[in-house]
Amino acid sequence: MVPAPPFLGHAAEMGTIKLRPFLTRCYQAYGPVFQLTVPGQKITVLAGPEANLFAMKEGHRVLRSLEAWRDNDHEMGSDRSMISLDGAEHRAYRRVEGRAFARSFFAAGLRPALAVLAEDLAPFQPGDVLPVATWCKKTITEQLARMAVGGTVRPYLPDLLHFIQTALQVTVNRQLPPAVLRLPKYRRAKARIFQMVDDLIEDHRQNPPEKSGRAPDLIDDVLADQQVNPERWEHPDVRLAALGAFIAGMDTAANSLAFVLYRMHLHSEFLPALRAEADALFRDGPPTAEALGRSPLLHRFVMETLRVHPIAPALSRTLTEDVEFAGHRIPAGTPVIIGTTVPHGLPELFPDPEHFDPGRFAPGRAEHRQPGAYAPFGVGSHTCAGSGMAEGLIMLGAAAALRTLDLSLEPDYVLRQTAKPTPSLDNKLQLRVNAVRHNPVFLVH
Repeated sequence: MVPAPPFLGHAAEMGTIKLRPFLTRCYQAYGPVFQLTVPGQKITVLAGPEANLFAMKEGHRVLRSLEAWRDNDHEMGSDRSMISLDGAEHRAYRRVEGRAFARSFFAAGLRPALAVLAEDLAPFQPGDVLPVATWCKKTITEQLARMAVGGTVRPYLPDLLHFIQTALQVTVNRQLPPAVLRLPKYRRAKARIFQMVDDLIEDHRQNPPEKSGRAPDLIDDVLADQQVNPERWEHPDVRLAALGAFIAGMDTAANSLAFVLYRMHLHSEFLPALRAEADALFRDGPPTAEALGRSPLLHRFVMETLRVHPIAPALSRTLTEDVEFAGHRIPAGTPVIIGTTVPHGLPELFPDPEHFDPGRFAPGRAEHRQPGAYAPFGVGSHTCAGSGMAEGLIMLGAAAALRTLDLSLEPDYVLRQTAKPTPSLDNKLQLRVNAVRHNPVFLVH
């Protein structure tokens, strides 16, 4: 048991911003298994590379996601979702929904993703400031809408952000009280977003790929499986699957891109080489996904940013049976936290872990390849289905910004983070536009 103050216990440290460093300190002091207290509950933590390897090997058998996500499913009008299910049911939903989040789907949808970047970079002129967090959310969310569900969220963005972020803060992170879900602003946003998604679903029913000539997307895949397995897909389940593109990616990929842009301009010694890679990518027109993946410094820079600023620092699960872990017997039914990103801050795995160093991921060092060391997208059977899509969108957004704008960080800016619901930069970070390097129209032509 980790000593805790009376009454509130470790509640203050359990906030998302403080969680990873707190769990890392506990791991270093107490080892790979320890217990925390919050009001009304004791929580067992499994941490370190040992915990990640345990989750990879045994998680499919002994870890359950239902308790962590059930309330969110209910708030979305459903009883089940890919993220809350386990075992054969989870695999069935993942097979249907996973194609639209795969790296290959990103590669096929590169042009609409680039079109959004061109639109969102076009307004900036020398002397302007780019509001990093706001711009990244606006851009990534629209890319997900066009690529995954064949629509646009431009007119709905404030409502979409308010609805999903509030719901997650209440039902998953427990940062806000349930009464927030009854407030008029939230209820209006929820109704408007439900209607937006219902309209998209109906449009997909009326204009399927074979009729319209477009490529199938997430909604098409779900509707096709509904014809074969109708018991799996009542209308609220279809709606939640479509919303899943935003629940899973709107904050995570957007916040990661924001941290990448921040780190690029904080460590400006990397900018000349990063710009050279971006210029090479776009020199002969829009790049392919394969070319994007062959940008070694950009890729390592994104990986190091995800090590230092993981968006999902831990996983909440429930044990389905008694387990032995690190010499402790933990009974079935125990709520556990898997500290998946604790290894990111361990000097025995990543020497001088507070130092930002993309070279960690270069051949010859490859510190991330140590067993259980690197898990920015989770571990086990619930490893983020959209990790390939997310990494592609982050790299593409960073490369497009580097190609288009000469940006700089205000010298007196001090990093401030928030968590609504995932770790993110606050809205005060702005990058100054020193020059337009290339017309953004050439991102797509």
